Amino acid sequence: MSNREDLYTILEEEAKDFYLVENIERISKPTPLEFYRDYVSQNRPVIITGALDDWDALVKWKDDDYLCELMKDTKVTVAVTPDGLGDAVKGDLFVKPYEMKLTFKEYFQLLDNQKQCKSTKDKRVYYIQYQNDSFNVEFQNLWKDIKHSNVSFAKEAFGLESDAVNFWMGGNESVSSLHKDPYENIYCVVRGSKLFTLIPPIDYPFLYEKEYKSATYDKDMNIQIDEPPMNVPWIPVDPCQSLEVNESLGYLEIKRAHPLHIQVNEGEILYLPSLYYHRVAQYSPTNKTIAINYWFDMKYGLNYVYFQFLKEYHKQNQKQ
Repeated sequence: MSNREDLYTILEEEAKDFYLVENIERISKPTPLEFYRDYVSQNRPVIITGALDDWDALVKWKDDDYLCELMKDTKVTVAVTPDGLGDAVKGDLFVKPYEMKLTFKEYFQLLDNQKQCKSTKDKRVYYIQYQNDSFNVEFQNLWKDIKHSNVSFAKEAFGLESDAVNFWMGGNESVSSLHKDPYENIYCVVRGSKLFTLIPPIDYPFLYEKEYKSATYDKDMNIQIDEPPMNVPWIPVDPCQSLEVNESLGYLEIKRAHPLHIQVNEGEILYLPSLYYHRVAQYSPTNKTIAINYWFDMKYGLNYVYFQFLKEYHKQNQKQ
């Protein structure tokens, strides 16, 4: 065993003893102190129940006609891919979705057509995933059904206003590939269920991150290299594939990672700590899942310093 492998083994053992969890707790709405002490300070995910019970959206947003009436002719940004994988590695490229503008009525019609007719010629997958504070930018007509005060426990714990509030909506074929964000994430499921695969930051050495040339699908779903050229660091591994499949692709070390597969249901909140890797799928009998998430800027303290050291140490060892 090399010195590098010795150190990774020590890291795994220490993490199992003092950091990793085998299950994600479900708790009722915590006080800011409880939330910070037991989860934020530990960089530990948790599912919170009951905190959104008085959101009108939990009932009203199950009605497609109601949503279409509220949004009227407002056009929103919709991501389009041939297979449901937005922002994902394809061969030697990191490929972003094509984006188009649709009304809710037009968007719902596409989702309904895909649900009712699997043999449709349109194999494209449509997903509302535009970030950059999308709920406040494109969905003002829906504001009245949400009470931001219901997540005030998080704002008080972080000591910050949210950087962004984002709206997510898609069918059962939409998947966000494995990635991390530099944010503390308060993820609220409004309709349907979200299926998360979570991997802790300490598993970075086993995820095969590397830089890929950036590209984008065009309207005909052909991949076009971005201009000017740029590289994007991303993870090619799908933790929901079997170990045999991943090993056949050369990802032998993925077996050392510690994925947790969880389901977050309507009315529940997932606290997803900063730098935690996550893959996200979804399911709804209506082929329409809706979520809203709040991004709070992370604290660039000791956890970040250790994570950056782990990344650089691993990169240097890969060069040897």
